[in-house]
Amino acid sequence: MDIAVYLILLFTLIISTIISVWLFKKKKSKWLGIFIGFCANTIILSLSTVVFYKFYNFKGMDGVFTSLGILVFAFFVPIITCINFYVVEFVKYRSK
Repeated sequence: MDIAVYLILLFTLIISTIISVWLFKKKKSKWLGIFIGFCANTIILSLSTVVFYKFYNFKGMDGVFTSLGILVFAFFVPIITCINFYVVEFVKYRSK
């Protein structure tokens, strides 16, 4: 079960980063890209929380995030958004 959680988090990071960078390049608005990336994070991780709770009877993880339980997905929304912010900043200054 732990590998599934890690794969969902990695998938969310990749998808939201691609969306954020694509919107930044298309609209030239950093904050719009970050906001849409945040929305993508929230939707994917909220749906993952519901699916893992309802269908897989998810009680928690082993290791570092043991105390979070099912809230591990909600915990990573701001972390992934912060990573998206720095990636968009990197792309912004790289394009200059």
